[in-house]
Amino acid sequence: MSEKEDLNIGLVLQYQVAPKGVIDADALVRHARDCGFRGVSIKDANDEQMADMQVACQKYAIKFCQKRPAEKLISPDVLAKLIAARLDDMNIYFEVELNADGSIKAESDPAMETLCNWISRFGHAYYESRADHEIKADEDNVHVFYNAIAKYQRYVFIHIPLEESIELKHVPHVEEAAWIDTRNEVEFEQDGDHLRIKLNRQEDGEEFSVYGLRLQLHRPEDDLGKTEY
Repeated sequence: MSEKEDLNIGLVLQYQVAPKGVIDADALVRHARDCGFRGVSIKDANDEQMADMQVACQKYAIKFCQKRPAEKLISPDVLAKLIAARLDDMNIYFEVELNADGSIKAESDPAMETLCNWISRFGHAYYESRADHEIKADEDNVHVFYNAIAKYQRYVFIHIPLEESIELKHVPHVEEAAWIDTRNEVEFEQDGDHLRIKLNRQEDGEEFSVYGLRLQLHRPEDDLGKTEY
């Protein structure tokens, strides 16, 4: 039986070393950390390069991961792949190729920029997300997760195009709904366990193929009266 994924890692950047290529392990691990990755792996490295990478990961408090089949970080749909991996309770590996001098091939730059910008806005929610199998969406482009740390929160990731509204079923009582990145609240109507959310998103200069909402559910402790000491 294979081990369960440590979903706190979330994203792993896998470097593919060029034939007879050199690497700067410190620089590569810092780059992964600065782009929002929590894990690093390396492919086609020699024993010395492997050891250097492990040391650098310890130095920068990032997880050193074993190599495995990975998605090439050149695809325009990297965000869709992020969500798909989370739905499958898997971490996702993105692979970039290195030049002989250890630099990253430029072909990965556009996808990396998209990924970094998205993680800077939605990453904290993504890392906390675990697939919610209770709440159901009417739309195929809507996926619901629960917050592994704060169980009274749900995250809803929506692939473009954004419709005027979305509908969810089997939803506990919701107190508030807002965009994860801007914290701007959105209007919603709830009838029993059916929830309809209006996707009135304000323009803010950043365009993504996936956006996220945070639903604040009712917490039983909110019903408790004030404690007097």
